[in-house]
Amino acid sequence: SCVSRPDIMFVRRLSCQVATVSLLVHTHALRMPFARGSTVRMAASNAATLPKQETGISALLDAQPEADGRGTLVAVLDTGCDLAAAGLQETSDGRPKYVDFIDCTGGGDIDTSKKVKPAEDGTLEGLSGRTLKLGGWAEGVDEFRLGALRLYGLGSMPTSVLRRLKEERKAAFVMQHQAAVSAVQRELDGLADGAPKEAKRDLELRLEQYDAMMDGYTDHGPLLDVLLWRQQPSGVWQAVIDVDGEGDLSAAEPMAPYAHARQVGDMGHGSALTYCVQVYDEGERLSVVTDAGSHGTHVAGIVAANFALDSALNGVAPGAQVLACKIGDGRLGSAETGTGLVRALIAAKARGCDLINLSYGEPAWQHDSGRVAETFTAAVRKWGMCVFTSAGNDGPALSSLGSPGALSAPICVGAYVSPAMMAEQYSMLPVADVSGASYSFSSRGPTPDGFMPSLCAPGGAIAPVPRHALQGKAQYHGTSMSSPNACGVAACVLSALKQAGLSVGPIELRRALEKSARPIESEPFAQGAGLINAPAALAYALEHHGKPAQDLPFALSVPSRGGARGIYLRDAAELQGPLTFGVLVQPLFEHAATRTAAEVEELLSLELQLQLGPTAPWVTTPASMVLLSAKERGGQTFTVRLDPSTLPPGAHFAAVQAVDATDPARGPLFSLPITVVIPHAISPPPPLGALTPAQLETAGDETAAPPALSFPLTLQGGVPVRRFISVPESAEWAKVTLRSGRMANGPHAVLLHAVPSARGDLPNTACQTKRMLQLRELSEEVVQLPVRGGATLELCMQLSWLANPAPATLDAEVEFHSYGARGRAMHAPTTRIGSADAFARIEVGAPLRTERLAPEAELTAAERALRPSSSTITAGSAELDVLPPSDAELRAAADAPGEQIHSMLLQYSFDVAPEGDAKEQPVLARVQSLHEQLYDAPLDSMLWRLDDANGQTLQYGGAMHDAAETKLKKGSYSISVLLRHPDRAQLTALKELPLLLRMPLPMPLDCVVHGGRGAASKGGHGGHEAVAEGWVRRGGHKDLYVCKPTTELPKWVSAGDVLTGHVALDKGSKEATKLPLAFEAPPAPVKKAEAADDDGDEEDEEVVGAALDEEAMACAKEARLVQEDVDELERSVFRARLQRLRAPRQGA
Repeated sequence: SCVSRPDIMFVRRLSCQVATVSLLVHTHALRMPFARGSTVRMAASNAATLPKQETGISALLDAQPEADGRGTLVAVLDTGCDLAAAGLQETSDGRPKYVDFIDCTGGGDIDTSKKVKPAEDGTLEGLSGRTLKLGGWAEGVDEFRLGALRLYGLGSMPTSVLRRLKEERKAAFVMQHQAAVSAVQRELDGLADGAPKEAKRDLELRLEQYDAMMDGYTDHGPLLDVLLWRQQPSGVWQAVIDVDGEGDLSAAEPMAPYAHARQVGDMGHGSALTYCVQVYDEGERLSVVTDAGSHGTHVAGIVAANFALDSALNGVAPGAQVLACKIGDGRLGSAETGTGLVRALIAAKARGCDLINLSYGEPAWQHDSGRVAETFTAAVRKWGMCVFTSAGNDGPALSSLGSPGALSAPICVGAYVSPAMMAEQYSMLPVADVSGASYSFSSRGPTPDGFMPSLCAPGGAIAPVPRHALQGKAQYHGTSMSSPNACGVAACVLSALKQAGLSVGPIELRRALEKSARPIESEPFAQGAGLINAPAALAYALEHHGKPAQDLPFALSVPSRGGARGIYLRDAAELQGPLTFGVLVQPLFEHAATRTAAEVEELLSLELQLQLGPTAPWVTTPASMVLLSAKERGGQTFTVRLDPSTLPPGAHFAAVQAVDATDPARGPLFSLPITVVIPHAISPPPPLGALTPAQLETAGDETAAPPALSFPLTLQGGVPVRRFISVPESAEWAKVTLRSGRMANGPHAVLLHAVPSARGDLPNTACQTKRMLQLRELSEEVVQLPVRGGATLELCMQLSWLANPAPATLDAEVEFHSYGARGRAMHAPTTRIGSADAFARIEVGAPLRTERLAPEAELTAAERALRPSSSTITAGSAELDVLPPSDAELRAAADAPGEQIHSMLLQYSFDVAPEGDAKEQPVLARVQSLHEQLYDAPLDSMLWRLDDANGQTLQYGGAMHDAAETKLKKGSYSISVLLRHPDRAQLTALKELPLLLRMPLPMPLDCVVHGGRGAASKGGHGGHEAVAEGWVRRGGHKDLYVCKPTTELPKWVSAGDVLTGHVALDKGSKEATKLPLAFEAPPAPVKKAEAADDDGDEEDEEVVGAALDEEAMACAKEARLVQEDVDELERSVFRARLQRLRAPRQGA
């Protein structure tokens, strides 16, 4: 996934009840709608470019042309959309395609709290310092609100547009610069020999100035003034943005916010970047809404593009309308934030959306938990919206699902590619035998707790992209494309149901889609129930609508496995002993705080006669159960017994299905997924005690080591081949060797994906290894990868069908290694040298085979913890940050209140003092305790902002990914951290939350590794040398002593800072053998007073000199204090002027 970034393989506001807003945009207002049919017509259109045949949507629309999504509203939670993109202007029945466009991240917010009155001559001074000439639209307005927008500001425009604009502006500057230089040079060359020296020197100085201008070229971008006011007596907010940056607004034309009049502005300057506006908090904030990249427009086009002149170019549901919700924050490189996600779900409910598509994803530590995850559950079960989300692009190995694909409430969609798509979208070379399959990148189940994807849909499309991309369409592939395809199918099915007069909720719709899906592969790990099937889903929904519990969700869990949502046995140790599990079933009724009579009756009337049955003979279940509401007991249980003793090595899937005994045709009402992995056997090493004397002589040789596991592989294009290997208890890493044979059709691209464990204690991305290998004939590739002792390692290999889909044969060999230093943990504990210690001790051995020992240790960065200097908790926006009441609450009381989300702002301060010749110090900030958590985070959101002493914002960072290091000059800086949660007490508990600063060292500091304590204690003095390269024989042992650095620490390192780096036990295989290293910085050395001189006369002279020095020092101190007062006054004046010029963009 485009981390996070959108799940796209090949790369990388809430609509509130406020007064209507109009925007006046000088010279760049775009009149909507645009002319139809603006797309360049192709000679022929192929349906596989935006697949519809594969899902049966073409057949459905042939039978019911008006079931094309009309009457449905889809919220697209993404990077935002280009409101002017071709194909996204109108629905098939003439309604506006977009109902609104909302920036849910806050990245486009402008502070418009400053109020001014216009001068009598119809002008006023903007925050840029320009005199703004107003137009006739300002007549009768006695008060304006001022704001400013830096066009190049963080988050103001997509990175690709910003880069292009800077290149174009610099090219224009260079052209003008060269012309000016040439003119002066011609004048200089034309001087006569007797010309005055002053004239020649003047021209030479001008050339020098031109050179200096070129050397110092910097483009901060235009600063655009913003005016906002409320029109009377209508109460309509109106605004104007000086996009030309010239101050003349007399010709500006009114433009309302998109929901009011669907008007769109263009940021100008050749950007082709469109935008709309929103106004919040009674005019205190103006939100300028732009997209953060092309991803969102492409997704919206897959769902609902409508080309009136060529229906073959249409999206899946051309009749559907779209609510565009920007959750990709431009300040974070378009990564999603919890703030954006939660606000978008609130907005979708406020707008009455039927469906939601989210084509984003991140790794997760704890699946199906966290504040954002809870909000998605509420969106489906409490607010009645059906959510589709991408499975992620981290396949093809098992247990690679991230979030939100791993959440229970959304429909998780994997990516499928058909032979027609291969040919049309990728121009694949002809091949005799190729079948449709899941894309290799599509993430697979099960999650560590056994959960599986829901279904799959076509995962590639040629669809519209923003105009600022300077192309009308693009081909993207990823699960980002499969999710909107499935969402579009659901819109068409829902459209047909609405036209039939049926009201179908998200649970019933999901049941129809899953029960009618068509399996297309032998394994379900990527496809779930199968390929979505529009006609079959509609037929199922029509046939079974209104039947008992058809719209009732059920929660299944296995209490003995920590409440897991399925059964997933992977390690050999789990397959031993009793394999009997209790399963808890809970019907999930939604109700008001005080149940109504109808809700009570719903509980009392539930009585389902269920037939229980497994889908595989190695699973045994009871024959039946009578399911009641079971509120008194918290659910009902049944027992499952597994007998995997006859299963061959590999991954095996089964399900326990509960079918209505009175109506088996509607399929299972719930299913329990079961996955069992049978590892391939590997011989353990012989114990040393069992060896003969002759064998003991060579116990360190490979003859006594465990044999390498070898196996042949036959790879077919697009089909993953899996090998599961039980890893020796003491193993720490493995060496995988792949050898190719003859290749009649040329080289092959093979994806190797290794997942060492799926125990759920860390995301798969934190321990997996992925390599795309280019294998040539009779070649060899070696990959080293981490493993977990006692766990089951999956080696998954898949042949790419794109370049050479012909079958290939390989020989694989796996050899395990260990120093016995890490234990069974995937992440080794840190080797720590205390501030008062001289060294740290590491015990190494060779439990599996003789290992090479060539240690190397170095420190590369300093880490510093900061405490906040202040904390402020406030209620969030009443328009954006109130979670709506559930549908059940609203049925009971129409005025039921929502739940307020609160924000806490923490302030941190620090200084930077680069050392030596360095003018800048790179700094990386991180909220360590909340890092790498988003959907499973305990808070709604976390966002930080780095400012310099003048208040200029230098960098933003989020919860999930590290921001780029920021190079800071000497000075003082501050970091503001914004946390959000509905419970103020939860925020109060985090008032002292530490912040981590990570600062790379100018040069790595070497830490010598000794082989004895004595040498380490003396720091190597006395002739002791560092450990030399050598070997540790199998069964042998050696102690290593990693010493503190002998070189002086940088002066900016303070006591309490922690220097971090690594110890590599074999510097030739650093990645496989390194352990984390830390050194706690001690206090700085105490400066010693110089020894006294015995000469009395000299001593008297020194006393007199010292007195004079003290008097001089006092005078210098007084002069310095005066100068500091002057400097402070100048800084105050400068900050006051700067405050008028800059546009504070504090609203995270």
